[in-house]
Amino acid sequence: MKKIFSVLVLAMAVTAHAEPFKAASAESFEQATKQMNALSKAMTDGAAILKSGDLAAVSAHSKYISSLVDSGKSEFGNTIFEPLGSCFAAGNSSRTWWNAQLAATHNGGIEKIPGSIKGALDEYQEKRDDCLHSANPVTSAKADAESDADLKQKTGGGRECLTVFTVDPATKEVVAKPKPAHCKS
Repeated sequence: MKKIFSVLVLAMAVTAHAEPFKAASAESFEQATKQMNALSKAMTDGAAILKSGDLAAVSAHSKYISSLVDSGKSEFGNTIFEPLGSCFAAGNSSRTWWNAQLAATHNGGIEKIPGSIKGALDEYQEKRDDCLHSANPVTSAKADAESDADLKQKTGGGRECLTVFTVDPATKEVVAKPKPAHCKS
């Protein structure tokens, strides 16, 4: 009972922010760090839970991982295209890893799709690193500055020189927005 209560308290702490974070900040970095630590711990704990063979614990752990994924969705958005979407994607990858572990356990310890566990773990680690990088205001600002310098060299300007697409309200077709005059082609 104490462990279940601790899990619920942690889940509530991870989901305390009401609206998804939209940019790197001290607060988003703190929350992303908490989320990634909770996911990593859940994955570490999952291996021991599977070895125990306790079906109730396995079920509870599956629900816990899903709750972490849901909290990531509410904290960081629900697609990889959002500014901190890699934090949500990391949660999805951890759930994929857990499901691959479960499938292998049900199949006598043999992966039905060879490499699926390692692939999901690699994907989780990549998205976790992306999440922490994009939520950290220092590393994010540095990456933006490097990107802007590269864009200025290639396009004659910054982000305003990237091609942006929109939907034409009259024709309902996707069209490129015009670029400022200082941009190279």
